[in-house]
Amino acid sequence: MTKEKLDIGRRVYERKQTAKEAAEENGVTLQTVYLYAREYMKSIGVDPLPKGIKRPEPSADYRSMTKEELINELMLKDIEVARAKKGYAVKGGGKAKEFISIKDASSR
Repeated sequence: MTKEKLDIGRRVYERKQTAKEAAEENGVTLQTVYLYAREYMKSIGVDPLPKGIKRPEPSADYRSMTKEELINELMLKDIEVARAKKGYAVKGGGKAKEFISIKDASSR
């Protein structure tokens, strides 16, 4: 990472400039500014993840699954996300399967 980018990250980290101001001033996205700040923090030996927030551990259930089981679980999650985007959920299975509209409820 260049010295200029790390300097942008330093200014944001030290709160001399907001991320939005830095993005506008340097013609980059907010996400890029956050990346610069994270890289600056790493360069000075600061953990970019704030204290009190723990890094997510993989679920013990996922660790014990086979490759095929993990692929199946991923496909089920993809289907669930696609249904949510279309505005419905599924309750039950087989002949008792019921499609429930979620358009009235806030999904965001």
